[in-house]
Amino acid sequence: MHTYQTLFKKYQSIHHDLKKTSNVLSYLRVVTILGIIYLFYLFLRTENALYGYISFGMVVLFVILINRYQSVSKKLAYHKALMQINEDELNFLEKGTNSFDDGAEYTDSQHPYSYDLDIFGTSSIFQYINRTASYVGKDFLARILLHPSSEKVIVKRQEAVKELSGEIDWRQKINALTKISNDSKVDFEKLKQWCTQEPASFSKIKILLSYLVPVVFLFSAVAYLITSDLLVGKLTSFLFVLNLMLFSINSKRMQQEIVSSDKISHTLSNYGGILREIEQKNFSSVQLTALQRELIKDNQKASDAILRLSAHFEKLQTIANIFVMIVFNGFFQYHNHVLQQVIRWKKQHALQLIRWFEIAGEVEALNSLANCAYNNPNFAFPHINHNNEFKFTALGHPLIRAEKRVCNDIDFTQNRFVILTGSNMSGKSTFLRTVGVNLVLANAGATVCAEFATVAPMELWVSMRLTDSLNDSESFFYAEVKRLKTIVEHAAEKPVFILLDEILKGTNSDDKTSGTIGVVEKIICTQATGMIATHDLEVCKTTYKYPEILANKRFEVAIINDELCFDYKMQDGICENRNATFIMQKMGII
Repeated sequence: MHTYQTLFKKYQSIHHDLKKTSNVLSYLRVVTILGIIYLFYLFLRTENALYGYISFGMVVLFVILINRYQSVSKKLAYHKALMQINEDELNFLEKGTNSFDDGAEYTDSQHPYSYDLDIFGTSSIFQYINRTASYVGKDFLARILLHPSSEKVIVKRQEAVKELSGEIDWRQKINALTKISNDSKVDFEKLKQWCTQEPASFSKIKILLSYLVPVVFLFSAVAYLITSDLLVGKLTSFLFVLNLMLFSINSKRMQQEIVSSDKISHTLSNYGGILREIEQKNFSSVQLTALQRELIKDNQKASDAILRLSAHFEKLQTIANIFVMIVFNGFFQYHNHVLQQVIRWKKQHALQLIRWFEIAGEVEALNSLANCAYNNPNFAFPHINHNNEFKFTALGHPLIRAEKRVCNDIDFTQNRFVILTGSNMSGKSTFLRTVGVNLVLANAGATVCAEFATVAPMELWVSMRLTDSLNDSESFFYAEVKRLKTIVEHAAEKPVFILLDEILKGTNSDDKTSGTIGVVEKIICTQATGMIATHDLEVCKTTYKYPEILANKRFEVAIINDELCFDYKMQDGICENRNATFIMQKMGII
C-alpha cells in the first residue's frame, strides 16, 4: 500500500507540472494567433514587408507551439492514467472500493462453473483480479478463467506472473498506455475485419500516373512562374484538375481501407508503444520471452510496423479536410500515395496484426494476475501435479477481507470425495465456493488464497445455483437433474473435480435422500474428486460403505447466551447441531 501512495504522489506532482506547462502553451497559442492576425493586418495596411516576415515567423512559432502542446497533452493523459491506477489500488486496498470492470458480459448460466461460483459480475473474482483496460486484454483474462489450462501452460504462466509481480513500474506503464488507447470490442472487430479484407490494388498504369502527372505538373508550374505564359498556365491548371481526377477515382477505395473509427490511428499508436515496451524488456520466463520473440522476427519489430500503419491511417484520414484534400491531391495526388503505402503494409503484415494485439492482451492479462500476487503476498502459487491430487493448507476465499477471513485445511489425497454437513449459515456453501474459486485461480496460473496448495489440471463442474427456465417450460428440478446428468457423463469420460451443494432440492425428502446417495455412488465409481454439501445426515452414512473414497467433514454451531455462534472451522465427522428451529423461534415465526 505504501508503494501505491508513493507512486500516486509522484505522478500527481508530474501531472501538476505538466498541467501548468499545458496552460502556458495554451495561452501562448492564443497570443501567437492574435499576433499573426494583427501583423498580417499591418502588412496589408502598410505594405511593409517586415510585418509580413514577422507574421510568417509567428506562423512557424505557432506550428511549433501546436506540436509542443500535443506532446505535453499526451504526457498529461499518460500521467493522469498513472495517477488513476494508483488511486484505484489505494481505494481497493484501504476501503474495499472496487471500480474495475466486472466482466458481466461473460456471465453464462450454462457454463460448468462460472455462474455458480460468481466468476463474473459485481463483487466477482474477475472484478477482484481484473486490471485490464483493453478489450483484448479483458477477453484473454476471461478466457483463462473460463477454460482450465494444461499443466505445461499453467507452470509457464505461473513463472511469468512471478516475474511480473515485482515489476510494478513496468506493469503500470503498460496499463496506462492501454487506458489512454481507449479501444473497445467494436474497434477491435473493425480492425479484425479490415485485416481479412482483400486489399485494394493499383494497376501499373495508375501507379505510373500517380508519379508522372505530379512531376509534369511541378515542371509546368515552375515554367509558368518563370515565363507567365498563358498556354503554360492553362496546362498547369489542366494537370492540377487531372491530379484531382486521378485521386477521385480511388477515393472510394480509400474509404474502404480506412478502418471506420475516428481514433484508430491513436489506438494503433498506443499499441505500438505497448509492444515497444514488451520488445525492449529483458524477460527471463519462458512464456514472456516466447511472446517477445513473436514480436521481433528477422530484425523487424512489430511496434515499428504498427506505428507505420498508425501514421498511414492518420494521413489517410486527412481526406476529410477539404483544404488538404484539394491542395495536396491537386499538387501531387497525396492520398493516392498514402493508399499505396497502406496496401503494401496490408499485404505484408495484415495476417500478423491481430496476433500482435492478442500478445498485448495476453501480457495485460498476465499483469492482472501479477498485480493480484503483488497485492496478496501471503497467497501461494499452487504446485501443479499430474497425479490428480488436491490439497490445501489454510485455504480461504480471496473476496473475504483478510481480517474477517477464516481459513481451513482440506486434503483430497486420502479420500477423494468429501460429504460436508453443517447447520444453516455455518459456512458450507461458502467453503464450496472457496474451493471452487481457488481451483479456477490455480487453473489460470494465478496465486491462490492459501498457505500451501497442490492441484492437478482438471475440469471443474459445479451445481450450486440453478434457475428454472420459463422459456423452455423447464422446472427447477428438471434443470438440476439435467445438470447432474451432464456432470456424471463428464465424470465417466475423464477425471473431473465436482462441487455439489444441497442437490435435488425440488423433490420430497425420501426422494432427495435416495437420489443424493445414488448420485454420490455414481460419481465415486468414476475417477472424480470433489465435495458435496448436504443437510441430510443419511447421506453421510454412505462413507461407511466406501471408507477409502468418502470422508465426512462438518461445520458446527454453538448457542451461547441464547445467541448463535459460528467459528467457520471445519472438523472431521458428521454435524451434530441444528439451528433452523432456533432461528425461527428467535424471529417469532414459531
